Amino acid sequence: MSLTESMHPESDTLRFHPAAGVVTPEQWLALGQAAREHGDGHVYLEEHSVISLRGVSNEQALGDVPLPTAAAAHVLASPLSLQARRVAQRVADALSEEEGTSPAITRAAVFGVDGGAGDLLAHGVAAGLQLSGGSAGQDEEADSARLILEGAATGPALGLSDAISQLVDYVVEASAENPEAIDRLSLATPAGLAQSDAPIGWLTEHTAPGRVDLGAGLQDGVLPAEYAGLIAQLGAAITVTPWQGLVIHDLAEGDADVVLRVLAPRGFIFDANSSALGHH
Repeated sequence: MSLTESMHPESDTLRFHPAAGVVTPEQWLALGQAAREHGDGHVYLEEHSVISLRGVSNEQALGDVPLPTAAAAHVLASPLSLQARRVAQRVADALSEEEGTSPAITRAAVFGVDGGAGDLLAHGVAAGLQLSGGSAGQDEEADSARLILEGAATGPALGLSDAISQLVDYVVEASAENPEAIDRLSLATPAGLAQSDAPIGWLTEHTAPGRVDLGAGLQDGVLPAEYAGLIAQLGAAITVTPWQGLVIHDLAEGDADVVLRVLAPRGFIFDANSSALGHH
């Protein structure tokens, strides 16, 4: 049996889906400690930027560190787009404000903010926003976005605030008219992006000169609890990607080289062609 085949009932599995997959150092520390002291010693990265702890049924195991669970809106983002990650947090906040009027939003739907390169559309996100510009870069910030409806970017580009408002209005109206309509807002079958296209390795196309994003895969998405504590000590922004990987953001080149040398022997995979990533 592989580590991804849970030996715990669903009632003993806690799942978290932080907006845009962004996890703070404090949260990594809490996840690692909870896995070590209350779970099976591992933190699991699942598809769609979900994090789970197995053998843990009570959120109190995390202490006072908040992590959004299934009670919060689930919003993905293009992991290499800083602005997409920021907009995803705005979308998550706006949707969460509607929980009282449309609880189905937070029960089943998955939304996404595509940075413009199409990676989230290829992932099968049925509803969300695609930022204008066609690039996942951090230097040029888009000031507009198109709505993603039924898995396709549609309509004219709107200002970001208007686009977020229209997305929320669409979701609330759809779920109010037909509660089962929320099923159409879940993830469709991924259309194009294979695991081998996920952000893995030394990533510089979208970063400032001298800065690096490091993309890492993990076999079966399994992160030993002690290594959750290790990456917390990096003090860097870290994103859980929709493809069961991690991106460590905005490192100086020298620091990135050190991080790679420390993590590679510990099971972090920086080769996109590695057989350990389980390509299909």
